[in-house]
Amino acid sequence: MDIGPAVLEMAGVEVPEKTAAQSLLPAIEGGDWVEREYMFAEQGRDTNFTESRYETMVRSHDWKLVHFVDSDDGQLFDLNADPDEVRNLWNSPEHQPRKQELLQVIQRWRTESSYEHSGCRAKWPPNRA
Repeated sequence: MDIGPAVLEMAGVEVPEKTAAQSLLPAIEGGDWVEREYMFAEQGRDTNFTESRYETMVRSHDWKLVHFVDSDDGQLFDLNADPDEVRNLWNSPEHQPRKQELLQVIQRWRTESSYEHSGCRAKWPPNRA
């Protein structure tokens, strides 16, 4: 998703303010750029993905978790030990802390994303403590 803002910037087009994407242009041009701690992907049921109504994926440098909104099952992969994502650790007792951590990351991202894109932020002035 971060390619979009870079393409817009290279074309001289203004990047929309309300976007979760971050331009890769600094990385492309060799400037200061810090990779994201987490990347997210979402997919709703379609002709290719028919197992669930909706899924969300979070990926860090070392881990990947896929949460199916309408199932107690999911996927958890240790990308260092299993780069081909063959061993699903979702039900592994020793990996439950990592699973819970990444589920919380998804929950926080969903909440922040819903808030940022709902339009409600524009209704009230910023909190001035």
